[in-house]
Amino acid sequence: MVRNRKTIAIIAIVVVFAGIIGYRIYANYAANKERAAKVTEGRAVTVEVGHVTRQDVQPVLSFSANLEPLWSADISSKVDGRIENLYVDEGDFVEAGTVIAVLDTSELAAQVAQAEGTRYSALATLEQAELDLKRSSILAAQGAVSQQTLDTARIKRDLAVGQLNTADGSLTQLRARLNSARVEVPRSGIVTKRYLQSGYYTKTGTAIVTVSDVTSLLVKATVGEAQLTQIAVGSSAKVNVNALGGQQFSGVVTRISPVATLPARSFTAEITVANPDGRLKSGMFAKADVPGQVHKNALVVPEGALVLREDQQTVFVVTADNKVQQKVLKLGYIGGGWAEVLEGVQEGESIVVAGHNKLKDGASITASTGAGEN
Repeated sequence: MVRNRKTIAIIAIVVVFAGIIGYRIYANYAANKERAAKVTEGRAVTVEVGHVTRQDVQPVLSFSANLEPLWSADISSKVDGRIENLYVDEGDFVEAGTVIAVLDTSELAAQVAQAEGTRYSALATLEQAELDLKRSSILAAQGAVSQQTLDTARIKRDLAVGQLNTADGSLTQLRARLNSARVEVPRSGIVTKRYLQSGYYTKTGTAIVTVSDVTSLLVKATVGEAQLTQIAVGSSAKVNVNALGGQQFSGVVTRISPVATLPARSFTAEITVANPDGRLKSGMFAKADVPGQVHKNALVVPEGALVLREDQQTVFVVTADNKVQQKVLKLGYIGGGWAEVLEGVQEGESIVVAGHNKLKDGASITASTGAGEN
């Protein structure tokens, strides 16, 4: 019981001391603030003044993206087999139609030879069947053989035709497989990835190399619903690449996806950038700036005139008695040194464009000589 009383007493003492210290800190802060207000009271702050004006504003939409090849494909064989020769390596340029690999064709060549033999046999059988049918037709016309014998000869001839067609089909298929053992590139490009080497066994559809067309690259930007009406196919774009020291390249919007991606309801815009000297590499990070639709005769203020107050953008408007009134603005596009004003001020009003860091609402001002009034 005694211990509990001591604990309560200690806590009470701590609370009292904390209250005293807190009061002293607040009192000093209030006193300093009051002294600063008295010092500046009645003193006019020198500022630069401009006017709220109108001008055309062209928003610039910025997107972050990676550079991707204009075209890229995994090149594979149409047949199974061991890679006898692989002629390319990563970084090699290949023309369309170039043979990049050859598979071991010994087994396929043997199958083709066997199929050719089967076809010759089927052809000989057909020739014999046609001769037998011809003789039977002559004899039947003379009454020397029955109609059944003639029908049998005709059926044998038809069967021989079918066998020859089957042999032709098998031979054509095997020859196609033999030709497929030579792996060709369907389109010119750079070998960007090699997956296998000579001596490896590859199966149908397994990628041997990846070939990409990087003479032009794509910047794929994700565009929101609100931004979709601001850009169009054919719009110019500026692409900045950080890996190249922020170097800027010119591009064109070449495609906008017709269907939104759910659930974000966003669209993909493709910006094509020419890459004749190969400086741009697939996978580099890029920032694309696309000009939007021009806002004609928009109400604007200099971007430097904006003052942030409690998460709201404001400006100091100069009143008739050389004082300032801080007004909250509703803004549109901000960029290029200007801010588009939707609500808050009127055209022609004087505003503080520099020196507002010393101001508070209702303060007296004096415009400096270099005020830059419009």
